[in-house]
Amino acid sequence: MKNSIQGRLNLAFVGLTLTVFAILWVLQGMAVREVAYEFVSARMQGDARTVLQAVMSKDDKWQIDPEYISPVYTQPMSGHYYQFLVDDGEWSFSRSLWDEEIPTYDGKPVGQLNIDLQYKRDKPWLVYDNRFEKAGHTIRIVLAEDISQIEAKLKSLSWWVAGIGLLFILILLVVQILVIRHGLKSLTCVQQDIIRLKEGDISTLSEVQVKEIAPLVNEINYMIESMTLRLDRSRHAVGNLAHAAKTPLTVIDRQIETLRQSSPECANALEQQSQALRNLVERELTRARIAGAAMPGQKVIIEEEVEKLTKAMKMIYRDKALEYEISIKSTTFFPGERDDLIELMGNLIDNASKWATTKVRIRGMMNEHCLELCIEDDGPGIPEDKMTLLMSRGERLDESTVGHGLGLSIVMEIVRQYKGVFQLLPSNMGGLHTHLLLPRQQNAELKSVMLTSQ
Repeated sequence: MKNSIQGRLNLAFVGLTLTVFAILWVLQGMAVREVAYEFVSARMQGDARTVLQAVMSKDDKWQIDPEYISPVYTQPMSGHYYQFLVDDGEWSFSRSLWDEEIPTYDGKPVGQLNIDLQYKRDKPWLVYDNRFEKAGHTIRIVLAEDISQIEAKLKSLSWWVAGIGLLFILILLVVQILVIRHGLKSLTCVQQDIIRLKEGDISTLSEVQVKEIAPLVNEINYMIESMTLRLDRSRHAVGNLAHAAKTPLTVIDRQIETLRQSSPECANALEQQSQALRNLVERELTRARIAGAAMPGQKVIIEEEVEKLTKAMKMIYRDKALEYEISIKSTTFFPGERDDLIELMGNLIDNASKWATTKVRIRGMMNEHCLELCIEDDGPGIPEDKMTLLMSRGERLDESTVGHGLGLSIVMEIVRQYKGVFQLLPSNMGGLHTHLLLPRQQNAELKSVMLTSQ
């Protein structure tokens, strides 16, 4: 799976935002709970002063004056409770406790003075426990408040905050996607230019104004220019070498003709070696001229080049009056150098024309994966058991007719350079069927368009 810049940025944004939000969510929950506890604690401290004021001695018995106490402390299980203890006497309880007792041990501190968190019947209680002096007596007052509803409200608020926060994160993610997409628009344009470059519609990438991308585009354009110049220099050097090699070979041939008068056998032997040397030089120079895999920005329309080649073949083989049936779509192109296409198709059409009786059929088709070319003739053909020998050695099976030798060797070399597939098959016209598959892009999977079955 390929990495995506936008995907990685979005993933980093979501991860970082969720982490920060989770921390803030926990902190806000703690802060809101502390504020709620502080509010309840302040109220309980006020209620403790009221209870202290209401505690009085009557008939040597300590009791509460009901005129000072809120009615909530008289309602059973109201959620507001108190109990008090004078000196070392017995506890006195509010009516709301309903004969129960406020827990005053193993509480959990909540950060407020004299306030602990207790649990009674699995419900949270805030318990205030403090001692006061009144009329020479020590009075211990314990107040409690059931905070179940407060905890429920805090929990509901926490989930509301979580939902709103996640909604904001989602909105921010959408905004970020749009912002990143706009920021990566230059890369998208470069990607489209690269596709057009591969298709041969343009020869260089367009300039961009984004400083982070401009160096990449400049380097690609520089590489294309360097490859083109290097190929041109190589071809010029090959041309110079070919021209330089012809002169000494011509001199040798003249000396052979001179030698033939005095020693015909020696002259014939030297002539054979000279011809072999010419063929060797021609073959190696032709291979050196092959560009290989498609150069960026190269797009050669096959139909136009094939028409030019067939016109030339009609002139060369005008005594045969051959008919050339061409079926190539106008949009079919060769993904490489024009010289390589001329060398490739020229050899195949030339071979077919030499062996054809009346007709040569040329077909071409392209799909998204590969280019398929077929050249057939109605000549005598080649036995299937001889095709393997011809493919492996590039030799002539019939020395009386020049063809199917060096030409096929060059064709196979070009196909190999372009990482294609080349086959020799029997033709339904009676002669030979040469079948080629060339990938449109480097390392592309070759998939036949099944033209040969038509």
